[in-house]
Amino acid sequence: MRPLPVRSFNAFNRAALRAAALLVPRRQRAEWLKEWQSELWHVRQLCGAEQAFRWHAEQDAAAFCFGAFQDARCLRQYLRTVTPRQEYLSSPVQCLLFLLSLATAACCLFLFLPGARIAAQPSPYRDAQNLMLITRAGLSGTGYPTIRAEQYRAWSARRQQLFSSFAFYQTIVRPVTLSPHHAAELSIVRSSPNLFDLLGLPVQLLKPSSDMPRLVLTDEARQRYFGKDQDVLGQVIAVGNRKVEVAGVLAADQWRLPGRVDAWLLEPDDNVASIPSEAPGFLIGHLQPSPAHDQFSDHWDMSVPAGPGDTDYLTCDSLSGQARTTLNIFLFMVVLAFLALPATTSLPLGEYAATHHKLAWSKRFRRWDFLLAKIALILPIVYFGSIDLAYLSPSISQGASLGIQIVTSFSLCLFALRWTLRDQRKRCPVCLGKLTHPARVGQPSRTFLAWNGTELICVGGHGLLHVPEMPTSWFSTQRWLYLDSSWDVLFPEADLATPGL
Repeated sequence: MRPLPVRSFNAFNRAALRAAALLVPRRQRAEWLKEWQSELWHVRQLCGAEQAFRWHAEQDAAAFCFGAFQDARCLRQYLRTVTPRQEYLSSPVQCLLFLLSLATAACCLFLFLPGARIAAQPSPYRDAQNLMLITRAGLSGTGYPTIRAEQYRAWSARRQQLFSSFAFYQTIVRPVTLSPHHAAELSIVRSSPNLFDLLGLPVQLLKPSSDMPRLVLTDEARQRYFGKDQDVLGQVIAVGNRKVEVAGVLAADQWRLPGRVDAWLLEPDDNVASIPSEAPGFLIGHLQPSPAHDQFSDHWDMSVPAGPGDTDYLTCDSLSGQARTTLNIFLFMVVLAFLALPATTSLPLGEYAATHHKLAWSKRFRRWDFLLAKIALILPIVYFGSIDLAYLSPSISQGASLGIQIVTSFSLCLFALRWTLRDQRKRCPVCLGKLTHPARVGQPSRTFLAWNGTELICVGGHGLLHVPEMPTSWFSTQRWLYLDSSWDVLFPEADLATPGL
């Protein structure tokens, strides 16, 4: 039986060889480990390390084991020189995972941005199709108040044929006394008392106990200024110099109209008349139920008399149109990008001659599946990415956000489609790996006698791609040439280098 020190050093040497084998490519790891273990046995036999413990013999054996690490390093350097280095996203799996990660990141950012999330959600208002935000013509979507309070009072006082009712509001900033020694400035929507009823917002308001105005807080403002668990309903607080009663709490994302809001101040009817006549605000009208009105679009213009010899030109925007607008913009820009694609890049993917050996149907259609998969992943990237950029800042007006979405949707979609086609042209139709080793072939002076251009090769040995330098009548697009089995001897590392699916 061998002594314990001999067995200990022998186990250490074998463990060192196994560690060195981890640096060898997996397909060659077992073969190299067997070679090192057999050589280690010869080294220990020659040094006499197997019969008795000799320090110098163990040193020689350990030096051999550490030399295995140098062999592994040299092998990897050799493989880098003889095996072509794969380009970034050369594998189809890597390419699809990269696009999937971009789509996931854009979707997560979409869920994180309140403005983007609200813009794509359906309207929370009851009968939103017939609710119209009325503004002066040319100022629609700017987010600026354009309707004077006296116009609202005049239209509400006389009978209307187009609208059944109106609601008026304006955004003001007032100090709110939260406690005897604490006050904060809040952005308050001062409105007519029928605002919530007209919109159909899901909030239960306390019955008024007096003629005081009623204040509805956003859930965020209640938690920030009054505490999460404090019951504020029914409390009387001061807004400026006026006493108001807290009548309800509503989530801020239920407000889709222009104007930043921390609270809503619902004025009694007699107090609405006290709003200065020239004070600008926003006007919401509810269309009369009528088959003729059902034909109206989400955006239309009208004119109303403003006095003797004067006319006001107004624009009506449906409150249900915002979510549809973002989707319609995306779909229209995608169609426009597909139409503009032929003017910016070449559409043909090349000529692929029929191969003499039959390819499986799965391999024949795999490159088309790969192309469709890339396009399918690009569409959510463009949709969520354009909305994220459009609503990245809450200070951007609705009109500016729509303009940003138009530009970014078209630009991102066109750029992504161009990249998809260029990426597809540089891939092998069999393994879908990126083609490498570009080589110049031919001479420009012999363009009409022989082909002149760039030749690329599939590292898996599936074929060659010929790309003409100058398109001619007989060689106008790139051509793919399949290689038969006689070329396999030139690709011994094909299984290691081919990044197939």
